[in-house]
Amino acid sequence: ELGKHIKITRTCTSDKLTDCFAETITTDADPIDTSKLKKSKNLYSTTDYGTETIGVQFADGVSALIAYNKSIVNDPYSNEVVKVTGSDQKSVGLDTQALSILYDVSGAKTPNSYGTNKDIRGLNIAIKTGADIVNLGTTYSAVDCSTTASTSTDATIKSNYDTYCGAYPSGRTSDFWAGAKKACVDQGMKLPTKDELLALYNDPDWAEKPTSGRFWSSSEYGSGNAYYVNFDYGRVNSDIKDFRSSVMCIGN
Repeated sequence: ELGKHIKITRTCTSDKLTDCFAETITTDADPIDTSKLKKSKNLYSTTDYGTETIGVQFADGVSALIAYNKSIVNDPYSNEVVKVTGSDQKSVGLDTQALSILYDVSGAKTPNSYGTNKDIRGLNIAIKTGADIVNLGTTYSAVDCSTTASTSTDATIKSNYDTYCGAYPSGRTSDFWAGAKKACVDQGMKLPTKDELLALYNDPDWAEKPTSGRFWSSSEYGSGNAYYVNFDYGRVNSDIKDFRSSVMCIGN
């Protein structure tokens, strides 16, 4: 559909994005590896469209990374992208988020910089950089950390058992601490250590700092336990891993 309006000279699949776009994107924080922007959630991370990113090059020299929102609805009468707003599906409103596009107006030329008002811009883009902090609260799921990797019923955890279940596995089928680690990895980020969490709690310049809640750290404490930081008081304590503490993710 886009090709009907703008001449596209080349397209690249999600595993070959750097054939169409710069290999590294500089930001005012950590640089971004283009090859890791394979999925829509890596471009527009507040919503996962469930689609793969493609690379394109336009005839005017602009290159872009594009993710498609497959949940959008097209009004057959106006040919405009709409979203259903009523439960009876009769009430509709315009929706501009059919696509997420990260585009480079200078193509392969430098500086390949995003977020600095230089050559790389975006539409419906929410890329996570190393300086970002995401508070997931308790909106994450537990995972299966049964006694050994071979007995875990979760295929993802089975292949990454040590990464998620830790050096002191809980042996439980509902391990929220491991789920917290996986939730951050899914964001392209990590669960902070207890020292990193304390540093965040003591940061006077962080405007969005939570004023309450127990947040898991990646630091373990004995068998089946891990440390958390209580943001009510700034205290470190530990709890069993099947407790649903809140989750805060930070850039790698």
